[in-house]
Amino acid sequence: MSAADAVSTIPAGKVLNLRRPLLVAGAFAVLGLVVSGVLGHILAGVFGTVGLALGLVNTLLVQRSVSRVTISENPSKRALALSALGRLAVITAIALLIAILVRPEGMGVFVGLALFQLIITANTAGTVVKELRQQ
Repeated sequence: MSAADAVSTIPAGKVLNLRRPLLVAGAFAVLGLVVSGVLGHILAGVFGTVGLALGLVNTLLVQRSVSRVTISENPSKRALALSALGRLAVITAIALLIAILVRPEGMGVFVGLALFQLIITANTAGTVVKELRQQ
């Protein structure tokens, strides 16, 4: 079964809708680019945008990984953990490489990653609160 098929077998209410986080991240990317450009550090804004994009890619890969593991006959926590470890190692390596090669503006990638985590956490918390109020 492909990843697309795996995602389609999950009930609609359980798949994280990324439309709002994508829009918020896009707004922060534009804001970051404008502010960093005005301050004369446009590369910091560019790398902040790269960090936001890496956060989005990570979230998409998490959904795909969870879908693959949960549709198998014997879902394995180990497979999920190894997938997360590998994914985070790659993202961390990319961020560190950027930060080291393009100092100090490359540190913007970590700002973007952290900001995306705040966005996705707020989105998820908002969804949970909304569902709890409906009960």
